[in-house]
Amino acid sequence: MSWLRYFRRPAMLSPYVLLVVALFAPLPMPAAEEAPKDADTKLALQTATALYEGIRTETLPNGLRVYLKPIPNSTAVTTMVVYKVGSADEDKEWTGLSHYLEHLMFKGTTTLKPGEIDRICYRNGGSNNAYTSTDLTAYHFTFPAGRWLPPLEIEADRMRNLRIDKAHEFDKEKGAVINELMGNEDSPWDLEYKAILPLLFGKLTPYGHPVIGETKHVRDATEKVIKAHYDKWYHPNNASLIMVGAFDADQALAAIKRLFGPIPKGKLPPRKPLAKVEGKRPARLEMASRFSVPRLLMGFNTVRSSDPDYPALQVLESLLSRGKTSRLYKSLVEGAEIASAAGADHVAGRYPGWLAVQVELLPGKDRANAEKLVLAELAKLRDGPASAAELKRAKHGALASYIFGRETPMGLANALADAVTTNDLDFARKYLPRILAVTPADVQRVAKKYLPAEGRVVVWSVPLARGKAAALTPSGDSLTPPTPLSQGGRGGSRSAALLPLSRSGRGGWGVREAPLGVRAEGAPAGFSLAKTQRHVLPNGLVLLLFENRRLPIFEAHVALNDVSLYEPEDKLGVATLTGSLLDEGTKKRTGATIAEQIDNVGGALSLSSSSGSVRVLGPDRKLGLGLLLECLTQPSFPNDAFKRNRTRMLAEIAENETQPDARARQVYRAAVYGKHPFGRPGQGTRKSVAGLTVADCAAFHKKVFVPNNATLAIVGDFDSKTVLEEVKLLTVDWKKAPLERPKTPAVEKPAKFAQTVLPFPEASQLHFYMGHVGVRRDNPDYYKLLVMDYVLGTGPGFTDRLSSRLRDREGLAYTVSATITTSAGIEPGTFTCYVGTDKENFAKVKGLFLEELNRIRDEKPTAREVADAKTYLLGSRLLQFGSNSGIASQLLSIERYKLGLNYLTDFRKEVGAVTPEDVQAMAKKYLDPARMVLVAAGAIDKDGKPLPAPKGKE
Repeated sequence: MSWLRYFRRPAMLSPYVLLVVALFAPLPMPAAEEAPKDADTKLALQTATALYEGIRTETLPNGLRVYLKPIPNSTAVTTMVVYKVGSADEDKEWTGLSHYLEHLMFKGTTTLKPGEIDRICYRNGGSNNAYTSTDLTAYHFTFPAGRWLPPLEIEADRMRNLRIDKAHEFDKEKGAVINELMGNEDSPWDLEYKAILPLLFGKLTPYGHPVIGETKHVRDATEKVIKAHYDKWYHPNNASLIMVGAFDADQALAAIKRLFGPIPKGKLPPRKPLAKVEGKRPARLEMASRFSVPRLLMGFNTVRSSDPDYPALQVLESLLSRGKTSRLYKSLVEGAEIASAAGADHVAGRYPGWLAVQVELLPGKDRANAEKLVLAELAKLRDGPASAAELKRAKHGALASYIFGRETPMGLANALADAVTTNDLDFARKYLPRILAVTPADVQRVAKKYLPAEGRVVVWSVPLARGKAAALTPSGDSLTPPTPLSQGGRGGSRSAALLPLSRSGRGGWGVREAPLGVRAEGAPAGFSLAKTQRHVLPNGLVLLLFENRRLPIFEAHVALNDVSLYEPEDKLGVATLTGSLLDEGTKKRTGATIAEQIDNVGGALSLSSSSGSVRVLGPDRKLGLGLLLECLTQPSFPNDAFKRNRTRMLAEIAENETQPDARARQVYRAAVYGKHPFGRPGQGTRKSVAGLTVADCAAFHKKVFVPNNATLAIVGDFDSKTVLEEVKLLTVDWKKAPLERPKTPAVEKPAKFAQTVLPFPEASQLHFYMGHVGVRRDNPDYYKLLVMDYVLGTGPGFTDRLSSRLRDREGLAYTVSATITTSAGIEPGTFTCYVGTDKENFAKVKGLFLEELNRIRDEKPTAREVADAKTYLLGSRLLQFGSNSGIASQLLSIERYKLGLNYLTDFRKEVGAVTPEDVQAMAKKYLDPARMVLVAAGAIDKDGKPLPAPKGKE
């Protein structure tokens, strides 16, 4: 339900951050009538209450509201400026202005040139981005600990000094925004979401149009129109400044007063009044879809987030949608077995919001029956109270989610931003007690009031007739579609080596620019991997233990090696199907019991063909660890679950064939890898999956899921000695087995440049992949190639050459990247260039990619380029250790590639030694523009010429 994020709910502050305080100081309690009885819930609520006591607040004379939350020993600091303006504040004649302006805020001011914000952030080892929602626009920087001044300088400058003109790339950024809009429309659910809003709210109401705006308005927007929107709303008295993490509050506040104090307050226009929703109910719309399965989106009008009924609606949403124990999942996915996914989300803000129900049907299933089942589940909520067990599960899940979601400074800052912009701190303080005070009668009451069957708005997207659908896309196999990029951000690189994706990087300005000498900072002060305990158990399981007592969180992550290499060629998809069945039942528990037990504690259990993880609160450690290892080692492969998951896989394979990006990626990988197993479709083919049996999955599991092929990394709040004994006991019956790693064929570059075009006449965007085989992770040139990646096509923001040119200066794309290190593993990875662009740009982007590839081979990069890449890589290492999952991921990679626990020191040494000469040498040695594979999918013909728009889409 990724699109619902743009209709932002007020996320409350996490209960975890002051746990350390909770250990040493008495904590205030909520009102007696709201005090929970459960001990774990009581402790979480105590910690949440204490959290708000530590926030320093001040309002400057010009109206700027300041919220400061220092976190001692944090690895990072997040700075966020939030303006109380979003798509709800736009006029019907000009939708999308807030999101468009968000992009332009990075283009420069009277003192900052285009690209300078990116470059200076890059030189400080930080990242930043922004998002726009219905109610607000937020700009955020996350920098290594202590580096908090540069973001404040940038934000103070662009609060009133933004330049919006051709010199600051207004027209070029329009191309990026349009490509973002088109890229969204190539993914399921985007068009359904856009269709339901005017039906649900009315086109002239604040929430009646999508955040990204209507296509015509985005295309027609002028400098004058955007500047007027900026001048209306971007003033200190319409903004909040939030800082969370490693900083000194006194110093920060003094700097804030110095930088922001002189900015005069502005005269703000009146807000739109609450609009009465008018229109026929129930309302219905059916729309044609180029995808392969029907999708149902059902909506009901509800309340503002400040309404007393909001907490009960949040609990109701959880009952409908949280995990495999939820009512919609049990009814449509497991019960009737007619849907691959079913869920709900309640979203609200300054204006009354809505409850959305989403159902993705399996092919051939009856749409009327699906709608009937959804209405039946809503009727049950109206007609009878939820059980005490259900309600307790929902409340515990809410508390756990707050803790997990706000583990980092960025997560906490984002939650605080939503709270203080959409409501206020008092609302945040009372939110959790209100959730815990919700009764079964409250849930029943709000269901009756807001979810009557006659009040529904329904949108169905229905696949085209089979003959028409076949004409839209070539047949074949495809990969799982990618996770959608955030509509709210500015785009950027698709991937980054050993670093989390940071789509925009920002820093300070003026004298704070980094010198050419590299700052050799690779980890936070006091942080060391040396305290990691490594054990090899008698059965061959490698166990890594890292105690992190800062928060009451326990995480365990397991990785299996080389799973896809063991998959028989005549049983493609057996690995994926086996992974999907691991939590569907074991020798001791049914799948329903597993789901109920993990949901009861608000935990998260995830298993796949090559990995698994569990995350729970500290007191639930034994349960979480036991479930993870039991599912991993003792699955029972029940026949009903097997059939259900195989049917779902077949539907996903068919669906991916209709998506140009997924199709292009599979064809590209097949062309690069040839007969190597990595060239096969990850989910298998329709034929291979249809022929799989329960016995095939059991046999594959028995062969590959053995302890001597696994690594288990455990990070969080625990005692290592205790957990070591627990793991030994839980795995005592998991026996070592011989497993010989298969020999794989060599992968070679093609003899000459090879181009394939996949015509998708209905596609909104062109997806372009180009590259060839890459390197293994143990390649001695790896770190030199890593620096080359960040010079050429990877990194935060638009600091690399390709992003700077194709995305920033030319405005040809929303996302562009090139990397050779990201996919490097035990087997060779790929060197891959990617861009999502307009169909008219095929020849141009192809030419620009080849030009830049030849340039980095033929010309030595500047000392500045290389120094900046190194500074970013070394500085940003700090940000890897701010969460338990980040630490666990790094530990698994270190073990997998035999990097050793001295990895951080080695990383600093290797990266710090790279020279411009090294980068050019790497490009000459590993990049061959004359021997690449190019695969493009979109509305172009075999020669790359644009196809005419389908009838009705002109």
